[in-house]
Amino acid sequence: MHDNSNEARHKVRRRLLESSATAVLLLLSVAVLAAMKPVSRPAPLALSPAWIDVRRPIQSFNLDAPEFPRLTLTYEARRHRTGGGRQDILTLGTLDGQAPYFRLMLYRVGSEPVENATLFVDLVRTAATAGLSITRSLAPEDLATRFGDFETMDLDLAAARAAPTQCLGFRKTALEGSFRMSGFACGAPTKPLSRIALACLLDRLELAAAGGDRPLAGFFASNQLWRDPVCAGTGLAPMLLKADWIDQDDALPPLRVPKER
Repeated sequence: MHDNSNEARHKVRRRLLESSATAVLLLLSVAVLAAMKPVSRPAPLALSPAWIDVRRPIQSFNLDAPEFPRLTLTYEARRHRTGGGRQDILTLGTLDGQAPYFRLMLYRVGSEPVENATLFVDLVRTAATAGLSITRSLAPEDLATRFGDFETMDLDLAAARAAPTQCLGFRKTALEGSFRMSGFACGAPTKPLSRIALACLLDRLELAAAGGDRPLAGFFASNQLWRDPVCAGTGLAPMLLKADWIDQDDALPPLRVPKER
């Protein structure tokens, strides 16, 4: 009787061990299958661009450019997504190495942070926004305009499929750094744009709509009388300049002398 009870106990133990082993094998199988099954992960969130293009922007600035009579002015604007700053971009022509080109960015800073970079770094970033690159640059020089001194730099500017073009890069900050003007001015291949011509282009820049921005309106109003009288279209010019005066080795146009009666 004692042997029979021991044998029964051994059978129970074997069954328990077999059941435990089976359970372990099942758990291992489930774990292996779970590891082999691809885990669905949520798609990474796309980063929203910092700047948003303004559709059909109100033209806040005007620019008269008789030096480039055959070039159409393109006007763009964009807003900073979080800070509210606005960039208005005026472009004349296309950088193709064959014809003049002018691009001016007017940046009214909002609450977004703005880094104080060197002229070269700032121009590199400005070029990148237009899909352009700077391949060579020289030391900066100051240029007097109605808005005060601009930093300027001789440089070579290149588009993706065109040879580099000799240009002038320029930059000016005003209103304690909250208004910034920067861009590029390029002449014809055989005749780079001169600093005198660039100064005249900038002198003819006008604020068309302040949109309630009194500091900006005051800035433009305060320098009206500082226009250079040798530039056409300023209201102070003694005579209208010919559109090709820019190619005359920077020679200043002659004053109109009234005839004796």
